[in-house]
Amino acid sequence: MAQIKAPRGTADVLPSDSPKWQFIEQTAREVAELYHFSEIRTPIYEATELFHRGVGETTDIVQKETFTFRPRPESEMITLRPEGTAGVVRAVIEHGLIAQEGSRVKVYYIGPNFRYERPQKGRLRIHHQFGVEAFGIPAPEQDVECILLQMEFYRRCGVKELALRINSLGDAESKARYRDALVAYLTPRKDSLSEDSQRRLVENPLRILDSKDPRDKEACAGAPAAGDYLSDRSRAHFERVKELLADAEADFVVDGNLVRGFDYYSDTLWEVTAGGLGAQNAIGGGGRYDNLVESLGGRPTPGVGFGSGIERLLIALEAQKVAIAQRCRPLVWLISIGDAARQHNWKLMRQLREQGVMADMDLSPRSPKSQFKVADREKADWCIVVGDSEISAGQVKLKNMATGEEQTVTPAELVSRLTTK
Repeated sequence: MAQIKAPRGTADVLPSDSPKWQFIEQTAREVAELYHFSEIRTPIYEATELFHRGVGETTDIVQKETFTFRPRPESEMITLRPEGTAGVVRAVIEHGLIAQEGSRVKVYYIGPNFRYERPQKGRLRIHHQFGVEAFGIPAPEQDVECILLQMEFYRRCGVKELALRINSLGDAESKARYRDALVAYLTPRKDSLSEDSQRRLVENPLRILDSKDPRDKEACAGAPAAGDYLSDRSRAHFERVKELLADAEADFVVDGNLVRGFDYYSDTLWEVTAGGLGAQNAIGGGGRYDNLVESLGGRPTPGVGFGSGIERLLIALEAQKVAIAQRCRPLVWLISIGDAARQHNWKLMRQLREQGVMADMDLSPRSPKSQFKVADREKADWCIVVGDSEISAGQVKLKNMATGEEQTVTPAELVSRLTTK
């Protein structure tokens, strides 16, 4: 019978790698909650219309990369979520979290996203993301809080060679002026653009700036910067963002041609890169989206947030040879010499677990020598050895697997010995 393998563009997280993921996810939760963000969990699929209206009809994500289908002939079209923000906005509208004027909501999420694209290292068809979203606060301080949270998250994970680029697309008026200027600049260069960017020149010209195609990069060299077309309000907002970042001693570079892949961004946007990833070195980014809530049926509400890919972050840590802390709790392995000892250890193992000790044993009737081999393979920190003589004496032997030191203790003394050494 043929072996069934994981679908192309997906990857298993095996037990040897799970501690790395757990470390990243726990760090994300700790930092987000330190900044007073609460966790939200939304469905992995939504009505297709949500992403068409939210992310944008002309984005590459909607046009090329979504997993969209109709579960039953009578069902509505649904789409596996390609990004986290639109679903969060839908949830806060639906549940009235921002229904009242002056409402504010700060949430974070960790979960999988789905995009049908050519699989490559760090960009699979299922990728996992940590993100935060803040609603109801138009002040530039909220932009900077999200940026500082993201940078703190990376620092706590141990990422080195971080670089922060920021830009402002401005409000709707500013973006319209900038769009016209960009089209005017690129139209004489249309024939030198890639086929995708020739289409984007009509549908979504700002996306051309984000193209990795060398032809597009060359054509965009010298293109006007968004900052030259900002309204007075947007300019003041961005100046305050830069001032606050400088006050926080956060290094940054203003990149006038920085754009991101979603139509909903306005005013501040940013991207963070890390060393060790080559040309595709972005590990996360975000921005402000003050018109998104209203476009999805909510009351006019400002919003800002970021998303950070966990796979990309793990690749960066590996490339930079950053050691991720493994489990702190020691593993105790119970070795049984004889059937009576196996029955004794089964009960003792349950008692140890009830007291918070990570304990395990070989459940098959192997020899003590084979049991020790299993304990070594499982990287046990301690072994508890029990035979008929230990049962008769009401004692156990406790062996430190690192030093080889053995001592005889009573079962009542075990927990204190295991947790103090």
